[in-house]
Amino acid sequence: MPDTRNRGRLEARRSERCILDSTSLAILSAVTFAGSLVQATFGFGFAILAAPLFLVVMDSTGAIPVLAVLNFAVSAFVAAQTWRAVPTRLLGLLCVSSVAGFPIGLALFRGADVSDLKLVTGLVIMGFALLLLARERGHIAPKRRAAAANRPRALAALFVGALCGIMGAALAMPGPVAMLYLSTVRLSKDENRALALAFFSFVYAGVCVLHAWDGGLPSERGWLSVQLMFAVLAGALAGQWLTRHISEARYRQFVLVILFVAGFYAVVSV
Repeated sequence: MPDTRNRGRLEARRSERCILDSTSLAILSAVTFAGSLVQATFGFGFAILAAPLFLVVMDSTGAIPVLAVLNFAVSAFVAAQTWRAVPTRLLGLLCVSSVAGFPIGLALFRGADVSDLKLVTGLVIMGFALLLLARERGHIAPKRRAAAANRPRALAALFVGALCGIMGAALAMPGPVAMLYLSTVRLSKDENRALALAFFSFVYAGVCVLHAWDGGLPSERGWLSVQLMFAVLAGALAGQWLTRHISEARYRQFVLVILFVAGFYAVVSV
């Protein structure tokens, strides 16, 4: 078992050095820009869009720690400008419980290879897309309740936070679970976006620390993250502008297309 793990790490290091050619770096920069734009515009979506392509281009589980660093950067950048709209009680519940999920997610990450991550990532994304499509078509309709009765329940928020912590550490992807949950909570558009960005900033900060402690952020991955920061900043600024000009209908259509394409691509690339 140790020999297999060491061999896998050597292969990952080789793969990461190979991607620093100009073509691969340009691809990752374009994907990073698009993911940052989507995250800044809607409050989620970076990992959903970028994870499949990062895993394919890097062909290494090292894509997950890199994605966590980039996700943290864009989420924190935009969250710093939207934090006043955050429902603090719900944010606290989600953050506290997400920490409990980190060790489980890290254990799953350690036991997976790049093919496992591609497959699971693609299936999670496509499943999320199907659920959103079902809601869009009216097959799944949230029950309308009085505002007081529809306040977020602590137990549900704690459970969702733990799941997000697991998916954040294992796949750098807490978004699908969090956004499905938030779609059932009666929050305004600004509150929903601000809460998502603040929560993801916390989760990705924790995931970055976790992977750094576990040896998942060596110098090669750190340098790649630095090289992609300009694309993160450009995408975040573009998303800040776009969020003021996009309609809810266009938003839903855009997200569904991205989800299906990214998820399908991850699955067929295994």
